[in-house]
Amino acid sequence: MEVEHFSTEELSPEEIKQLEELKRIIEAAVSDGILSHSELEHIKNVAFAHKKILPAELQLYSKLVLEKIERGELEYGW
Repeated sequence: MEVEHFSTEELSPEEIKQLEELKRIIEAAVSDGILSHSELEHIKNVAFAHKKILPAELQLYSKLVLEKIERGELEYGW
């Protein structure tokens, strides 16, 4: 399976702004090492706010949440 990587050069200025906002929200949510259900719902709401999920948003979520969970650096708080 081939996986395409994104570059911010491929994103519109609006998409870059959305990605930066999502990154800020995720970083704040995981800063204590625990991701609560309400924090996860907030992340989802922000990601879905523009009615589509960008591949860059999925990659960001994977890097900042899923990979940290796999390494034991983050846990779900519910």
